[in-house]
Amino acid sequence: MTDPFNFDAPVPLAFGVNRLAKLGRDIEKMAGAESTVVLVSDPGVAAAGLVDKAAAAIEGGGHSVQAFTDIRSDPLASSVDAVVAQARQSGARCVVGLGGGSSLDVAKVAAALAVSGDAVEAYALGAQPVPGDGLPKIAIPTTAGTGSEVTRTSVFSTEDRKLWAWGNALRFNLALLDPALTVGLPPSLTAATGVDASVHAIEAATTRRRNPVSTALALGAVRQLKAWLKRAVDEPEDLEARGHVLIAATIAGIAFDVTGVGIAHAMGHAIGELAGVHHGRAVGLALNATMAGAAETVPDAYAEVAAALGAPVQGLGTEEAAALAAPAYEAWLREVGLRLSLDDHKLKADDADAIAELCFADENKVMLMTDSVTYTPDTLRDAAARMIAAA
Repeated sequence: MTDPFNFDAPVPLAFGVNRLAKLGRDIEKMAGAESTVVLVSDPGVAAAGLVDKAAAAIEGGGHSVQAFTDIRSDPLASSVDAVVAQARQSGARCVVGLGGGSSLDVAKVAAALAVSGDAVEAYALGAQPVPGDGLPKIAIPTTAGTGSEVTRTSVFSTEDRKLWAWGNALRFNLALLDPALTVGLPPSLTAATGVDASVHAIEAATTRRRNPVSTALALGAVRQLKAWLKRAVDEPEDLEARGHVLIAATIAGIAFDVTGVGIAHAMGHAIGELAGVHHGRAVGLALNATMAGAAETVPDAYAEVAAALGAPVQGLGTEEAAALAAPAYEAWLREVGLRLSLDDHKLKADDADAIAELCFADENKVMLMTDSVTYTPDTLRDAAARMIAAA
């Protein structure tokens, strides 16, 4: 079992089994005694009893709580604006995000806009800086994958577009990592969110903006996920495995917050928009379809990825080692139970064109620019076709 610890990352981390019990104290330190708190979550987390549990911890510290749980996957801009309105009307002094990436993304940007911000769409795609005078905010992830607890990006949607806001003002003041809160996640979602973390880590280790510090963090996250995710999937009550996966997801988040992400996220967002594929599964399948070609372009980076995935690279040259990354990754995806075929979403070969086109949309093309590989519509179409054909 990993012992409780604190770590002064760009977002302070507080880790421990049942660490949620100290949430009221955390709020008092950053917002003062008897604060009104807006607790942002989603219906699934509420149904699991975790909203009530968090509210009890907040109220136990002498604060009052207003819960907002109308958050969907790929949260709407209107939900962000509703949380901002609730924070202003209630006189809130702190915002807590509890849940997966959607709830955390809404909480961070709503807190940033709660004092002086405009409607959230005014900040889409970096159109203007996010205000720096927002409310203090705390992230409590209930999944281990998105890294949203430590990143400066918030993703939200209108009815027809997936958008993002970015800025230092979106950093949480504290990320509270309690593996006990992830135990109720079903095996399929444990696998998909853990795969999401692996994509963050591998892209961080291979993009144009990688550096020795981010790469060390990223490869460490890959090794930890390789070692522990299958156990977390197979033994959901195993708090040791859950803790290691949660820490790995956060480490990967710290890494990719510096480096950005690449092709897997551009394609993953595209198939999520086109066919509603779960984000973690989408980016994992996209990376699986593009890794072999990318390894030929940046073999030094992918040789290290192959080693982190446990491939037998000892004694091999850089290019030979790099070539083992893709098969090692696919084998690991199968090991943790990720479904490689997209036939459940009825994607067909003809959809490859639409996926390639969406990758070049304004909200996605910045990821293509970050990737170490230069992609064209033709090469993206080929990659999308490989992804759709996988079985």
